Amino acid sequence: MVQHTCAMNNDYKVLLRLFLDLCLLKKGPKDVPDSKALLKLVFLSYFLAGTVLISSDGFMVNAIMQALIETVLVAIFIYALVTLFSVSHRFDQAITAIYGTGTLITSLSIPFIFWVQDLSNNDEPTGPAGLVVFLIVCWSFVVMAHIIRETIQKPLSVCLLLTFCYLYLSYQVINWLYPIEAL
Repeated sequence: MVQHTCAMNNDYKVLLRLFLDLCLLKKGPKDVPDSKALLKLVFLSYFLAGTVLISSDGFMVNAIMQALIETVLVAIFIYALVTLFSVSHRFDQAITAIYGTGTLITSLSIPFIFWVQDLSNNDEPTGPAGLVVFLIVCWSFVVMAHIIRETIQKPLSVCLLLTFCYLYLSYQVINWLYPIEAL
């Protein structure tokens, strides 16, 4: 039993290291194991991290639905890209990389998002917390573009544009389904 637990612990450390290396742009989706079990695990963790992040506004049902929509939208987007660029065999590794890095970055951002939310609710300036959130968003943007670039083998500028288009469209879809109420 102890040996099995130790092996599982090492597997999680290896996966955490892999996703961290992806976030640091040291590796690409080709380095991600092509595993349905891993894909399911990171799908669930991405969805849960997104739910926690979005729940900062206090509406859990909306957070669950918005996180689910975003989780599915990113898969549709990546599937459309790999199909369009005739590299559909790379879908599982690409989406696993997106979900894994997204989970890691979202998990790191959650305390800062809640801190910014708390500061905003108390009409205080967000200062360093807001700057950290902005930097994390930029980092996430670059990581996603890197994974897309490694997947479809196109210039980084094209992949940054594609990433921006995805983020804009996903924001529009979610805002259409869950309009932001005027203050």
